Amino acid sequence: MLTNVGLHPVREQLHPGGDMLANALVASGYRLGCVGKWHVSANDPPAFGYDEYISLGDFLEWRHDIGVSVPDEIYDYSTQVAAVDPAPADLSRPRFLADNAIRLIDRYRGESDQPFFIRLDFHGPHFPNVVPEPYFSMYPPDSIPSWPNHDDPLDGKPGVQRIKQRHWGTDTYQWSDWQPLVSAYFGGISLIDEAIGSVPDHLAEAGLEGDTLVIVTTDHGDTIGAHGICNKDYTMYEEIYLVPLIMRWPGVVAPGGACSVFTHHFLDIFASLLEIADQPLPDEYHGRSLVPVLKGEPPAEDWPREAYCQFHGSHMGLYSMRRLTTPDYSYVYHTNDIDELYDRNADPFQLNNLAEHPGEHADALVDLKRRMVSWMAKTHDHLHNDWPVRWLADDPSLVASAPGRRSTKW
Repeated sequence: MLTNVGLHPVREQLHPGGDMLANALVASGYRLGCVGKWHVSANDPPAFGYDEYISLGDFLEWRHDIGVSVPDEIYDYSTQVAAVDPAPADLSRPRFLADNAIRLIDRYRGESDQPFFIRLDFHGPHFPNVVPEPYFSMYPPDSIPSWPNHDDPLDGKPGVQRIKQRHWGTDTYQWSDWQPLVSAYFGGISLIDEAIGSVPDHLAEAGLEGDTLVIVTTDHGDTIGAHGICNKDYTMYEEIYLVPLIMRWPGVVAPGGACSVFTHHFLDIFASLLEIADQPLPDEYHGRSLVPVLKGEPPAEDWPREAYCQFHGSHMGLYSMRRLTTPDYSYVYHTNDIDELYDRNADPFQLNNLAEHPGEHADALVDLKRRMVSWMAKTHDHLHNDWPVRWLADDPSLVASAPGRRSTKW
C-alpha cells in the first residue's frame, strides 16, 4: 500500500489474499469485527474474513434513519474546517462507532467461546473537525497559545512546504486563523478519548478485562498550524510521525510503564498480534514482536537504534521522501529537493534545517545517510538503486552493490 485507495495515480490496494493479519487470526480461530474507517481496499472487510463491518457510511444512514441531519461540513475536505454538529454527543460519529464495537464484543462473547479481534477505526482527530457541544466549546480559541514553530519562515526548507500552504489555502493564515481550528481539533480529541475509554470500561463490566489486549494508536498526526502547515502530507515533521502507542493488558503490561525503544508502529503491532495468536511471522519480515517488552523484559540487544519512514505521495500525486530518526537527529531525504536535518535535542520544534550547512553535525549527517542506505537495502525500498545511493553515501562499494545499470543486462 503506497497511499489511500482512490487518492493516487498508483492504484495498488490490499487484497484479501495478501492481508496476512486477518488470514493469520482466522487460522487461529479468531472472530474478526471491523468498525469505522477503511480505505485500504475496494473490497470491504467481510472479504478479508471479518464477520461484521460497520462503516462510516452506516453512521450517515443511521443518522438519516433517526431523523437527525449531518452537517454539510462533515464532507468538506477542501481545507481546514471547524464546525458544530448540532446533534448531542451521544449521536456523534465517535460515539456511534464505539457503541458498535461494544455491541460486537457482547455479540461475540454471547455466541461462542472463540477469541475475537476488533478493529475500531475512528475517522478523527482529522479535519474537517465537526464536533458537538460541549466539546466544540471546551477549549476557548483565545486561550490557545501559538505553537513555538507556527511562525516558521521556512527559510532553508524544501520548497514543497510553501506549495502545501498554497494547496490548502493557509499561506496567509495568522495564528488567530488557526486558533478556532485547533480548538475544534482539541474538542474532537476529547470526544474520541471518552469514546475510546468506554470500550475498556465495558470489557471490565463484562469480565473480559484481564483476557483482552487493548491497543490505542493512530496512523498519523497533523501539523494543524505547526510550521504554518496543515494536514500530514509532503512533510515529515515530528508532529506527524511521532504518534501515540498505548497498550493495556491487565496482568501482563504493568500500569504506568513506558517503552524506551523505537517501534515501527503497525509492523511491530502485527508481529505482536501474531505471537499472541501463536502464528509464525513470514519468512522475511521487517518488524518484531513487542510482547517481550510488554512483559517487562529488556529490549533485545539488536533492537533498531532508529526508525525508518517512507512517504510516496498523496492528493497531488507521486513524491518520494524518506525519514530516519534517532534519539538525537531527524534526517529527511527528498529525491528532488534539498534534504532536512534537525537536532532533536537542541531544536525540538525543527526550525533550523542543518542539512545544507551541517557544521559540527557533518559527521552525524554522513552516518545518517549511510544508515538510510542500509534500511533501504534491508526493506527492498524501490529507491534503493545506484542513483540515490550515490547521492546519499558516495561510497563506491555501496553504489556497486545497489540495483541499477551495472546489474542490468541491456
